[in-house]
Amino acid sequence: MKKHIVISGKVQGVGFRYWLYQAAKQRNIDGWVRNKISGEVEALLVGNDAEINKLIKLCEKGPATSEVTKVKVQSYQKEYLRKSFDIINNDI
Repeated sequence: MKKHIVISGKVQGVGFRYWLYQAAKQRNIDGWVRNKISGEVEALLVGNDAEINKLIKLCEKGPATSEVTKVKVQSYQKEYLRKSFDIINNDI
């Protein structure tokens, strides 16, 4: 299963990417997470259906320091072969 998610709310500057990185690693989920210029956080989750669904549910709450208002989930059609979960640092 591959899902592209965009998390809105107070999600930048609160450790959200690192929190999601840790949560994905614990569940053997591959993909990436990065900040968007819009102030949202976006991520690609690749792995077991049940684990991805659990992680999306967790993202609706986020780390204690965040305030998530919305999680938009879309299927991801492109191929993704990396076997890791990365934090992509944008220079914004």
